Amino acid sequence: MQIGIAGLPGAGKTTLFNALAHQHASVGGYAGAEPNLAVVKVPDERLDRLSALFQPVKHTPAEVRFVDVAGVAGGMGQDSSAAVLAHLRTVDVLLQVIGAFQSDRGPRADFEDFSLELQLADLSQIEKRVDRLEKELRLGAKGTPAERAAKERELGVLGRLRPVLEAGQPARSVALDADEHKTIASFGFLTLKPTLIVLNLADEQSGAEVLSEFGGLAADVPLTGVLALPGKLEMELGELSPEDAAEFMEALGVSGSELGSVTTEAYRLAELISFFTAGDDECRAWTIRRGTNAQDAAGEIHSDLARGFIRAEVIRWDKLLEAGSEAAAKKHGWVRQEGKAYIVADGDVLHVLFNV
Repeated sequence: MQIGIAGLPGAGKTTLFNALAHQHASVGGYAGAEPNLAVVKVPDERLDRLSALFQPVKHTPAEVRFVDVAGVAGGMGQDSSAAVLAHLRTVDVLLQVIGAFQSDRGPRADFEDFSLELQLADLSQIEKRVDRLEKELRLGAKGTPAERAAKERELGVLGRLRPVLEAGQPARSVALDADEHKTIASFGFLTLKPTLIVLNLADEQSGAEVLSEFGGLAADVPLTGVLALPGKLEMELGELSPEDAAEFMEALGVSGSELGSVTTEAYRLAELISFFTAGDDECRAWTIRRGTNAQDAAGEIHSDLARGFIRAEVIRWDKLLEAGSEAAAKKHGWVRQEGKAYIVADGDVLHVLFNV
């Protein structure tokens, strides 16, 4: 999974990036065109416990790739902002950082300003593409009937998104089916992405008070979540040893880090789940979209497994632990034989049988 970190200049994006990815990127006035990048292992107690059971040669958690781009604000120029935002078009989840510690304007105003920049970027793409499609269809450009029908479908989807963006709403406000999403997937529309708003607090600031300004936002706009956490404090805690961090939090009256909530909420918004493969050689977590069938999940492991898929042996991770071994789980009748259409559930352990 890729998470793109973006916001207005000075919102604390790179501070949060450093906290999440345990990096030391320069903060304060970062304006480079190239983003900060980091890959982080996703903690998963279920995988840890499976590895404790199997004692494998390799323990491989799922990974999250963080992409931290420079701040984008009105007046910086369309070409400059487009170059920065282009790095976010392939991410799975957009993490929009709002500097709630900046009290002069208020976090809601900053959220609306940055959201406007994203809407304008998407609208610019749509306007250019619509103009071209309309011209091609009007002039009867060469192409098969199927190609013409595809252009008409694309024009229809863009025509639904355009007035929503012009009205100041994100594209994810529009309910699109799977085929419609596929039709416009190549654009990477920013306001269509699941978006997690992170309110970056000062150390002494109350998250509950700041969150009240965003009441109802997550409920009103699909694929939107809101969290509040002290980014600078989280970054400082990440630079300490576990013992020193625990002592520091106790002195501050802080119960624990909130960073884990960022990845958890990002998974939820992107409708991602984890399944596992487990054995003496490796215990590994795999990330798939909710609703993925067994054959496609097998393809995440290796394309040959999907191509030659026969069936999958499936057991819940906790039932495997309860049994103590695969052999014992089979004796209990807890291992199921599932076909290619089986929808993989979060926490399933799969053993794929195939023949190529």
